[in-house]
Amino acid sequence: MLINEWAIVFNLLSIALMGLLAAAALLALIWPLMARHITLFFAGTRKKLMWLFVVTPWVAGILCLFIFIPSVFQLESTLWLTTLSHWHHPYVFYLDSWHGAALFLFTLGTAYVLIKNGLGAARHFNALNLLTRLSKENPGSRIQNNSRQWKIGRDIIVLESRTPVAFATGLLNPRCYVTTGLIGQVSEAELDIILAHERTHIKHKDTQKKLFFALLASLYPKPIAQRLNGLFSLATEQLTDADVSQSYSVFEVAQTLVNVAKIRRFSGDSVNTVSINYFITDDVDVRVRALVAPQKIRSFPWAHCLLIMMLTTTLSFAGVDTLHHLIEAFFSH
Repeated sequence: MLINEWAIVFNLLSIALMGLLAAAALLALIWPLMARHITLFFAGTRKKLMWLFVVTPWVAGILCLFIFIPSVFQLESTLWLTTLSHWHHPYVFYLDSWHGAALFLFTLGTAYVLIKNGLGAARHFNALNLLTRLSKENPGSRIQNNSRQWKIGRDIIVLESRTPVAFATGLLNPRCYVTTGLIGQVSEAELDIILAHERTHIKHKDTQKKLFFALLASLYPKPIAQRLNGLFSLATEQLTDADVSQSYSVFEVAQTLVNVAKIRRFSGDSVNTVSINYFITDDVDVRVRALVAPQKIRSFPWAHCLLIMMLTTTLSFAGVDTLHHLIEAFFSH
């Protein structure tokens, strides 16, 4: 049992955690409806909507904390929501209570996700570094492959591998990679488009954003998190395709996507796209349609999003207060 400043800290953390989980549960309930309509929007709008979807629970948790602060410190407030809040024994925290158990389990789960993703990224980067050291040096000169010579920039790492793939990856210093297996099966014009695509990922820091988004999405149940990551990856690729099509013909970019997809299909290799931006994923048909027949851009639904965020926060606060009183009524510390 804690009876000091740390008791207040742990009680505030309990409030924030309950608000966070309540908001995540509410948004998980409306996800099926959102998933059906989100594809109607432009890729840039979809990314904003998905960022809001994964960030809102954390914002709701923080707002719930601030709403409960007057109750915890017994302060006067003009905010009507604070009149509905009441936190029992704010200066006392029982480590063996349900509050303590909830904090412990959440901390344990968060540590598990961070360690799992961290170890996975470390293994990936170690394997990539080893493969890089065993591959050809690329001083920015011409790379000869199958009696052909391509001009490869110094910022591109050429990997000695039969697997035909190009990708961008890295956290602190992301780099572009392309294999000799891909270089040998595409034309010089197609290779230029592929490398421009990967350079655009580096320019927009897509590798870091993708990993951070995946960490936030891990708060939701696995099926929802996987769907969110897939939609976010697709939107990122579509925006990158659109960026590259400003320098090349949209039909050239689309044809390159189709050709590389055929090469990848014949190779039969699977890819993990959690922390990597591959040139080709499983949504080539959607990306090609977005290039050659772009949909009408719809304005960002700010009013709807703000309304959902306000309702989520309000219901999360009500859920925190109601759940707290119900559990306190049935269980004693």
